[in-house]
Amino acid sequence: MRKLLKVLLPPFTGFLLFFAGVRYSSVYFDLKIDEIGMGNLKSFMAFYRYALPLLFMVALLTQLLIVMPVWRKLVKTTLANRINIIIDICFVCVVLAFGISYTIWEPETGVNKLVKLTAFMSGVQVIYWSINLWILYLLE
Repeated sequence: MRKLLKVLLPPFTGFLLFFAGVRYSSVYFDLKIDEIGMGNLKSFMAFYRYALPLLFMVALLTQLLIVMPVWRKLVKTTLANRINIIIDICFVCVVLAFGISYTIWEPETGVNKLVKLTAFMSGVQVIYWSINLWILYLLE
């Protein structure tokens, strides 16, 4: 039961907080599916609104297949290795955020827009993984 809770609760908590942020924003009812990919906060919120079930399933699979083995290793290692693993997770978040940002970036908008998109996407991922690891720590 505890193992199941470690797989379900962290993604559920992270998604619940993001859902509350999107759902109770002032633009929630104005979000349209054709706004996805515009590279701004509103398009990210539209993507999140319409793809939530799929994103949650991906989060559960990621939690089960990647996060839990890393977490078990993290619990059993020294403090230096823990810090190294957390830095590695942040690096992976930045690389994935750059990939997503580069995909939706339009070169006509300039490199400054790419940097802002990368920072935003990195922030979203770091917040999600911080919540995830904090919940796992509390469950341990």
